[in-house]
Amino acid sequence: MSQDEERVQLIGCAIGAAVVSLIADGRVINRDNIVSELHRQGKSLGDGVGSIISHEAVEIVMRGF
Repeated sequence: MSQDEERVQLIGCAIGAAVVSLIADGRVINRDNIVSELHRQGKSLGDGVGSIISHEAVEIVMRGF
């Protein structure tokens, strides 16, 4: 598996984790809430690969699939 494939999988997992977190909190699933949750998760991960993946996931969600 290439690094690009792994990165895509991690981005998908980050978006999925954001959606699951929103559902668990009883919040509405929409683009703005997903972006907010990804930002929150990125900050909690600190500086590093997790934060970079969260940032890339935010860009994808904001741009649209």
